[in-house]
Amino acid sequence: MSDRFIRIYKKFYLDEVKTHLLTYGALSGTCANCKQMDLKVDTSNCPECATEFKYIAFQNIRDHMPKMLRIAQEHPDIIFVDYDDFKRLLGEEKAKGILG
Repeated sequence: MSDRFIRIYKKFYLDEVKTHLLTYGALSGTCANCKQMDLKVDTSNCPECATEFKYIAFQNIRDHMPKMLRIAQEHPDIIFVDYDDFKRLLGEEKAKGILG
C-alpha cells in the first residue's frame, strides 16, 4: 500500500485561507495576504507581514508533486488548497462586493 494524494472537500472560510495562504507558481511563491513575492516553498512565515502559512496552493500541481510529497512529510500540518478553486471563489467574492 502506498500513500497518495486525493482531493477531499471541506468547508473553510475564504478569508481564513487567504490570510494564511502561500500560492506557488513555476519558480517561487507569493503571500496571498500581502502579495509579497519570491518566497521559497519551504517558507513557514511571510517575511513582510509575518503571517503563518497554514495553506499552500500550487498553480500547476503536476509540476510540483515531488515538492508536495516532501512538504507533506516535513510539515504534516500544512493543508494543500486547489489553486483553481481558490481563485474562482475569490473572484466570486470580489464580484459580490462590486455588484452587492
